[in-house]
Amino acid sequence: MSDSDDKMPIKYVLIGDSATVKIITEFSSGNVDPKKKKEINRIFNKLAKLPNKKYDERNKITSKDENYYFMNVKPNYLFIILVNNQYPERYAFELIAKIMEENIPTMINDETGELNPSGRQALKELVNKYQDIKSINKIAEIQGSVESLKVDMKKNITKMVESVDNVNELQNKSEQLKLESQNYKDSSVEIRKLTWWQNCKLWVIIIGIVLLIILIIVLIVVL
Repeated sequence: MSDSDDKMPIKYVLIGDSATVKIITEFSSGNVDPKKKKEINRIFNKLAKLPNKKYDERNKITSKDENYYFMNVKPNYLFIILVNNQYPERYAFELIAKIMEENIPTMINDETGELNPSGRQALKELVNKYQDIKSINKIAEIQGSVESLKVDMKKNITKMVESVDNVNELQNKSEQLKLESQNYKDSSVEIRKLTWWQNCKLWVIIIGIVLLIILIIVLIVVL
């Protein structure tokens, strides 16, 4: 395998309309033999004319040094990607998904039905991005870290909300205890007043009885 294959593992990308059996655009990394281009065009014509197409199904044709990946995508797009045999399959189909996400197949010239300059530039930038697997992995790693951070932040916010709820609950309980304490204090004062008054009446009765006894004794002695 040459250094060029290592740097540009995606060799060819074809996007076609399977309804009209017409090629919308072709992208070459510059290291594809003209005979290989004819072969890819032949494969496209054969696949586009197949009846009962299965959409979003991953398909693969392998060879000694290269792999063809192709997929039908609704409404009528047919993708064919030629890569070296070291290029991961998942990235080939992820590239197709990204092309659809950016609506590149719809960026066409109404008169020719082919990709317009904006569409070709967008496709070129996306393919060049997916040439560098390390860069893709780094981006995925960063995105994973961001998602993980979002999850952690969400958990922390949930804990904060729960803490606020707990604080509010404690405050409510504290207010309730404070109110109950005040009620107990007021009740204690009332009980002390009632007890003091009852003691006073008891002493008045005792003193009255003592005085009555003294009076009886005095009357007996005098008489």
